Amino acid sequence: MVWLIAFACLGLAGVKGCYLGPIRGAFSLLGLFFGLVLAEPLSPLTKHLLPLLKLRHPSWQFFVPQALAFLIVVFVFMIAGGMAHRRLSLHFKYKASEKELISWERLSHRLGFCLGLFSGAVYFFIIMIPVYIGGYFMAEAASEGTLPPAARMLADTREQLHELKLDRVLAAYDPTPPQVYQASDIADLVLHNPLLKSRLSHYPPFLTLGQRPQFQALANDEQLLEMIDRQASLSEIIKYPAVKAIIDDPALTGEIYRVLGRDLNDLQGYLTNGISRKFEDEAILGVWTIDPKATLARERKRRPGLNSRQLTRLRQDMYPIMTDLSLTATTDNQVILKKFTPSNGKSTVVAVGTWKKDGTYQLAIPGSKPENTEIEIEEGDTLLLPKDGYVLVFEKEM
Repeated sequence: MVWLIAFACLGLAGVKGCYLGPIRGAFSLLGLFFGLVLAEPLSPLTKHLLPLLKLRHPSWQFFVPQALAFLIVVFVFMIAGGMAHRRLSLHFKYKASEKELISWERLSHRLGFCLGLFSGAVYFFIIMIPVYIGGYFMAEAASEGTLPPAARMLADTREQLHELKLDRVLAAYDPTPPQVYQASDIADLVLHNPLLKSRLSHYPPFLTLGQRPQFQALANDEQLLEMIDRQASLSEIIKYPAVKAIIDDPALTGEIYRVLGRDLNDLQGYLTNGISRKFEDEAILGVWTIDPKATLARERKRRPGLNSRQLTRLRQDMYPIMTDLSLTATTDNQVILKKFTPSNGKSTVVAVGTWKKDGTYQLAIPGSKPENTEIEIEEGDTLLLPKDGYVLVFEKEM
């Protein structure tokens, strides 16, 4: 397929060059060259054209500005070449002899064909760049036999580029940001390791996003969870309506991009070994679940000498407070207390407060007694929260 495309580009461009002549052919070749060179430097300017084209989704910013810059440069050179060709053709048509005109036409066709071959090589290079990019994202699904014929052909052509070692040349001019490839690798890692779903949801930046209704709905979508469990392809997951709605929402995707930033190495490391180097100094971040037995045992130590009746009364008084309670501390300094209801399988927000670190962690939770309190974190996975006259013991989920 690669050689077929190469011969087609050379043949068609050669015929086109023979028709255009050396002047327009030379300007066209220069336009292609300068278009490739200037596409990236000019992309910050052409990015301002996206709203005019109604391309407001953040994903368009990865490719479209460079493509627009390339097309503008090529178009400018085509206009300049057309003007130069017209002046020269008028000279030979009206001011030169018939012999000179015939000689010029013969030379024009031959030079134009040669320049067309060079342009064909550049066209082949330009066509192979999207094949190189698209084939990367199709490779995983192609190995599982879940692609339609056209997409499988794209993946196979990309593999042929690798065998011919042309991918090394194309990689140097690939405009795709490295984060896009890394995000694809992370998505494949999660889809092929369903046990990582829970770890992904506990990544500190995702704790904030997880409070949004769209992501809470995803977490409870049984059909989507079933697709992930059976390791459906990434393309199938992306086409799922609930996932597609999030991807097509520019405000939400922009928020995800802002929360994650440009560095995905920390997320990839967290999924691999469960440690976030970026947030490991903030021990409070994460989801904490109350431990009723440890909470009751600590209260018994605080109140020595309780008889069985007093202990029963203490357990009854504490039961509404400490049953199915969880605490989530997010990267935007929020603290969210939730209570799980087994009957409907949903969690209800009890209170939303804030946390800050000033040597020790200070929590401000409206409605609690006291509202402002200092917490302790023991050995990194046990949190002690004074609340309503008791010291509640929470264990970190991950």
